Amino acid sequence: MNILHLSTRNVGGAGKAAYRLHRNLLAAGVDSKMMVLTRSGRDNDVIPFGSHVSFSKFRSDLAKFFLKMRTDPKYYFQNHSQSPIKRVSDVYSKVPFRPDIIVAHWISNFVTVENLYQLSLYRGVPIIWYLMDMAPLAGGCHYAWDCTGYMNQCGKCPALYSDEKYDLSYKNWKKKHDVIQKMKITIVSATGWLSRQAKKASVFNGKRIEQIMLGVDTEIFKPVPRDVARKKLKLPIEQKIIFLGAQSFKDERKGMFYLIEALKSLEKQLGADKNKILIVTAGNISGIGSFLSDNFQHRHLGFLAADRMLASAYQAADVFVCPSIEDSGPMMINESFMCGTPVVSFEMGVATDLVHTGKTGYRAKLKDSEDLANGIKYVLELSSDEASNMSKQCSDLGSQFCHPQVQVQAFKELFDSLLSK
Repeated sequence: MNILHLSTRNVGGAGKAAYRLHRNLLAAGVDSKMMVLTRSGRDNDVIPFGSHVSFSKFRSDLAKFFLKMRTDPKYYFQNHSQSPIKRVSDVYSKVPFRPDIIVAHWISNFVTVENLYQLSLYRGVPIIWYLMDMAPLAGGCHYAWDCTGYMNQCGKCPALYSDEKYDLSYKNWKKKHDVIQKMKITIVSATGWLSRQAKKASVFNGKRIEQIMLGVDTEIFKPVPRDVARKKLKLPIEQKIIFLGAQSFKDERKGMFYLIEALKSLEKQLGADKNKILIVTAGNISGIGSFLSDNFQHRHLGFLAADRMLASAYQAADVFVCPSIEDSGPMMINESFMCGTPVVSFEMGVATDLVHTGKTGYRAKLKDSEDLANGIKYVLELSSDEASNMSKQCSDLGSQFCHPQVQVQAFKELFDSLLSK
């Protein structure tokens, strides 16, 4: 069985998720190749689309710049009509096999929905679209927030500050809807949250929708003795550690405003005991770093590009706190569970699948900072036996849903069902 993955990148959150599935399938004996717009690293099974994309990419980046100037940044709105692919034969000519199935991942600015349709028609190949955010089901935004336009036909788009019924979001939706309805396509979501959104999306009306959670490398993300991980990162053994991580803490959807309010509440509740806590952060902490350093003992690890260092941060922590308020994931929750580290989060994204209050952490009411603070305090105050039991339940649940073998088996069954037709 030959599987071709399409992804804008093979690094970053969505790119890493696509690359992991590709590698997991290879490990299971499936012939898998991955094509990206631009490749990071030298994996020969990852095929860069080509150096000739530079001018097209320049034009695309220029168009994105001017569009960004006219949109609300929290929606991450993109036109999705730009692609360096001029002929689908250019894609197939670079792949050393004839694909039986194509899996599209996060493909913004690389592959359009029209490209997918043409790729499917050209060789009669079934298409699977593995959703990483809301971009495939909306008229331009990657996160819809409270907007329900994607359930109908978009238009009057808040991301565009628009009151027009037939604005750019409608035009994008109409083009996408008309193409997808002609396609032999199956939709797969990585979380129950995104699956429910996909089932409400008008562009996917009548299409098969499945849910398969992201697989996490069990050789790296696994439980290890906490003191071992702390010694590796040169963190104190005796303190309680809260771990926070994000590519950018300035991103509104990551909920840093609510996190700061929660930590203010936690500080009042703990009083002098706050000195028994160390907050460890990773990523770009601009906008939150000064608050943490002024109010708590704080250690910043920088960007943890290597998975083993990221895994050590989870393994060293008593709790991972995820304050996202608009998120289709994040994958960090899956990773934390595989390390046996409880998660405190809002009721959002993959937390609705994995975070169960009192069993695997604490799931707070959305945007309720006081409830988030209560959750952090609850996990930190567990007895040794209670904390050990919660850690085991995290790793058990993680293995049940996020083990690579579980992900691969689900995809192989999906592949078989599509090819048998």
